[in-house]
Amino acid sequence: MTRAGVLSIVLAAAVTGACGGSDGVSPAPTGPSSTTTTTSSQPQPAPQQACVPANLRLADKQGSVVTLAWDAVNGATEYLVLVGSSPGSSDQLSTNTTNTNYTWTAKGGRQYARVQAKCNGQFGSSSNEVEYTVGN
Repeated sequence: MTRAGVLSIVLAAAVTGACGGSDGVSPAPTGPSSTTTTTSSQPQPAPQQACVPANLRLADKQGSVVTLAWDAVNGATEYLVLVGSSPGSSDQLSTNTTNTNYTWTAKGGRQYARVQAKCNGQFGSSSNEVEYTVGN
């Protein structure tokens, strides 16, 4: 066998032994892991939690002309007014405004309204929902 062949065998054996390559033998632990896990002692709020309009109310109703009002949300760039014929729906009205109130001529019947604020380019959760009836 040539010198290069012997050197290759010795080198291969050294690498295999160093890597735990022998069958049936588990390598011994080498020490603590270098991976570090950190935890924060205070929970981090979801970014959109603060982007929820509060105190939505029926500010005025004159016949079928309805006005909703709500408290301003710090940092909001617009509001989405959603009105539906059943709770949580928006089949009657879905419109944007930059004001903290909105007036429109509503269809007759029972209505459910809620508002969402847009902060940091995303709409947050819905406000409280108000119920009112137009007509009859």
